[in-house]
Amino acid sequence: MAVFLTILKWLGIILLVLLVLILVILLIVLLVPIKYNARAAVEDPDRHEEFPVSVLRENSEVTARISWLFGAVTVLVAFPGNELIAVKVFGKDIGIMNRLKKQEAVPEEAAKEQEEEKKETLLSEKVDAVIARMEKVIDAVDYVHRVLTGSCGRRAFRKVSRRLMNILDDMMPDHWKISGNVGLNDPCLNGKLTGFTSILMPFMDEHLGIDTEWDLYRCNMDAEMAGEFRLITPVKEAVPLIFDKDCRKMLKKLKKVKSKLQ
Repeated sequence: MAVFLTILKWLGIILLVLLVLILVILLIVLLVPIKYNARAAVEDPDRHEEFPVSVLRENSEVTARISWLFGAVTVLVAFPGNELIAVKVFGKDIGIMNRLKKQEAVPEEAAKEQEEEKKETLLSEKVDAVIARMEKVIDAVDYVHRVLTGSCGRRAFRKVSRRLMNILDDMMPDHWKISGNVGLNDPCLNGKLTGFTSILMPFMDEHLGIDTEWDLYRCNMDAEMAGEFRLITPVKEAVPLIFDKDCRKMLKKLKKVKSKLQ
């Protein structure tokens, strides 16, 4: 009997440790902030008589960084760059772009078979299939419109939109700024741009600094932002919606859309 009680005691201790560990991991996931920053720049120091498409394409740069758990997990986005997206875990790149390229790559034999099948398909069959598909899509859109505009749909939409606004408010950047020099080679358009920025200036004085080039084309701009958010906010806002009667009823109705498209 003593041995049995000892085993139960140790099993209880192990279960308690596991529960505490799960709780700690859950709190870390929900409470540790996800930090992000991004920067976009167009370097065009010269003025141009024609719209400088090639200059803007060659001298544009976009970079973004998202990090979690003090940089243990990092997502990097860079354009132009050798890799558009890079995901690093504890500083080691997991090669996400290579995996995406492998998934997108189609074997040559399979591609040839697909081409042969396409050649064998008659144009009339394609037209009939497209028309039938469009009829199903129109029917599904009409059904979704009726669901969302009903009394239950309107109530659910108000609840969802209010909570989405709370989530977006939490995710808004703590710092952002747009500055530079813009020229549209048209005094009328430049005047409208200046008037628009002057209207925004009382509200965004510290965030907005755009000068106007009146005579020629120019776009020498720099934009940056940084902020952080915690997963606890979307979880806190989403959980009540899961148990809300109107949202559950609307979700059940919207699931029928899939059957209408088949």
